[in-house]
Amino acid sequence: MFDIGFFEVCLIGAIALLVIGPEKLPKVARTTGLWIGKVQGLVKTVKHQVDEQVRMEELKQSIQQQADTLENKLNTSLHSADSQINEVVTDLNDSTQQASRSEKPSPAPSTK
Repeated sequence: MFDIGFFEVCLIGAIALLVIGPEKLPKVARTTGLWIGKVQGLVKTVKHQVDEQVRMEELKQSIQQQADTLENKLNTSLHSADSQINEVVTDLNDSTQQASRSEKPSPAPSTK
């Protein structure tokens, strides 16, 4: 978290010994250690929550991309099927019209 070396810790301890005194120093050190532990735990929790939110956002984006890709493929398939069906219907209509033209009734024999 902080880049504090051995020399800095010794300097802080010496100043604390002079300011606080030797009687209260162990209690203050213990309390300070507890507070630092709590702060580290809080930072760890917040970091974990932020990482989880980032991961969830990435998952949402991935799912959205997959849904868009699937929708595009489905639309392409539907348009292809629709055009093929229209071609078949057109061919059937043409065949039906040609068949009806070739089956014109022959003229009835005249009775004279």
